[in-house]
Amino acid sequence: MRIAIAPNAFRGSLTAQQAVDCISTGLRQSHLRDNLEIVSMPLADGGDGTLETIMGGLGGHPVTVPVVNALSQPIEAAYGVLTDHAAVVEMARASGVEQIPRDARNPMLTTSYGTGELIRAAVQQGSQRLYIGLGGSACVEGGAGCLQALGVRLLDASGDEIPRGGAGLAQLARIDVSAAKELLRDVQITLLSDVTNPLCGALGAARVFGPQKGATPEMVAQLDSILAHFAAIIRRDVGVDVLNVAGAGAAGGFSAGLYGCLGAEIAPGGARIIELLGYVEKLAGVDLVITGEGKLDSQTVGGKAVQSIAEIAGKRQIPVVAIAGSVEPNSEVMQRIGLTAAYSLVPGAYPLDEALSHAAEWLTFAAEQLGNTLALKI
Repeated sequence: MRIAIAPNAFRGSLTAQQAVDCISTGLRQSHLRDNLEIVSMPLADGGDGTLETIMGGLGGHPVTVPVVNALSQPIEAAYGVLTDHAAVVEMARASGVEQIPRDARNPMLTTSYGTGELIRAAVQQGSQRLYIGLGGSACVEGGAGCLQALGVRLLDASGDEIPRGGAGLAQLARIDVSAAKELLRDVQITLLSDVTNPLCGALGAARVFGPQKGATPEMVAQLDSILAHFAAIIRRDVGVDVLNVAGAGAAGGFSAGLYGCLGAEIAPGGARIIELLGYVEKLAGVDLVITGEGKLDSQTVGGKAVQSIAEIAGKRQIPVVAIAGSVEPNSEVMQRIGLTAAYSLVPGAYPLDEALSHAAEWLTFAAEQLGNTLALKI
């Protein structure tokens, strides 16, 4: 039996490659082992693990440079240099919410400037094709800090640069993209997003993602208005309407800023990474796909890796089974994702910290039991 093992990272416990290794070990320990061929296909969708997954699949090496984090504090962060003048940047490395203590998270202040520093470093190193993973950001400022790091002038009514952060963006009166366009004149930027939210409104960046980044209800309302103001200035000064673009709300509106001011492409992260890594061709002759991630629920729909591999496999009539940390007990959601079946790897009621610490052990055991079940049909 030829099985493709194609999980995303299990956030907080396992990388995608570690999940592949656990599932492979479990299957090889099962009664299926004598009739088993494994195809390794670790996934990402722009979130956690995107840098490692793309570098692992395409070859490349990390480059570490000094940048600032989301609170403008000096840190070091890595981007990945790929072959053929390409690079991959994971936004969470420089501007990630997990780097900021919970009591210090404030999207009125946090900035994507460090991500812009990573992009600038990659361009100056010679990269002409950039893939930017957008997951895990701490910011709701439309990518303003990143734009400033790349030379976009975001000016207030006095002609001075606006301060970094969501609150600073409220002072924006004029945009000048000329210096950044010169820096990036031969560069293509693809934004790898796992959401399709618009910039503003009930499903927009501030209302849906702001609370995850530390926004109070009052901040959420302010930030939604500030992002609408940003969209209006982009439309006036750059001639691009970003307000209702699908995916513009990703990473606190980061997509909107780079799409509107720099012409970046917004792409569904899961599907684009599957394409980049040549996984469509690797599905030839596969009898089953085993996928998974930390949590399977309605949020898995919308550009995420598990849904993307399920859709591609489904078009080839290949069944897809998922093993996850938790599974929403809703068959309609599982059908929307495109799964034939889904199982939780957690064997009982456990605190989250304990479940995370046992993820490798339990995923291996769950895969072994799945292999034993599959062996009954051969």
